[in-house]
Amino acid sequence: MNLNDFDKTVPYIKKRGIGGYFQLIFHNFFDFILLNLVFTLTCLPLITFGASYKALIQVCNKYAEDKVVYPIREYFAYFRNEFIKSTVYGLFFLIMFFLIDFSCVFYFNLSKRLSLMIIPAVVCAGCHIVLTMIMNWFFPLFTKIEQSFKALISNSFILAFGNIKPTLCYLLSVIICVTLIAFLFPYSVPFVALLPFFIVALASSCGTVEKINKAFEIKATYKNTENDNEQ
Repeated sequence: MNLNDFDKTVPYIKKRGIGGYFQLIFHNFFDFILLNLVFTLTCLPLITFGASYKALIQVCNKYAEDKVVYPIREYFAYFRNEFIKSTVYGLFFLIMFFLIDFSCVFYFNLSKRLSLMIIPAVVCAGCHIVLTMIMNWFFPLFTKIEQSFKALISNSFILAFGNIKPTLCYLLSVIICVTLIAFLFPYSVPFVALLPFFIVALASSCGTVEKINKAFEIKATYKNTENDNEQ
């Protein structure tokens, strides 16, 4: 069987919320493992993080909306589509996370000699959390609507704090994955290649897609790709 030919056509009645999230994992577990591997490989240069994550989110969006999915074929179609723009957006988030985390570590180490420096360290940690919350909504928004970077950031911020429950669920999935990887390292290396990215991306899609569709009155539409046109 050609890897590009398999698709998700399971005729089950999709649950909502957390139940729907785990139902999707149960019914499409091996698809997600393969997607995680493909994401890891395309993301290895690091500079391609934005294009890779955007493609993973778009595939997970279709799973979350219970659409027929050709995971690998569509992943690479989405990866190529708007490659430059999504790469630039991804680099923005990577650079911001690096600067915030570097500052957090710097101030934390400084606080060992000057206790007041713990305050900027805590502020930096809070900025990391807020940026993660924004990114949770940014890429799903980017895949669904045409807006400027400024508008995407602004709307992501509003949606993140206006829909705190799905945002917290996303943060929880990130915390669980990072904690498992850190505490089980180096034994967690295979886990990184097989599971965490789709767990996080699917949590993002399940929590955001319906809210975005409702907020912008979208009827499960997607930006056109070469693959969509072929189908």
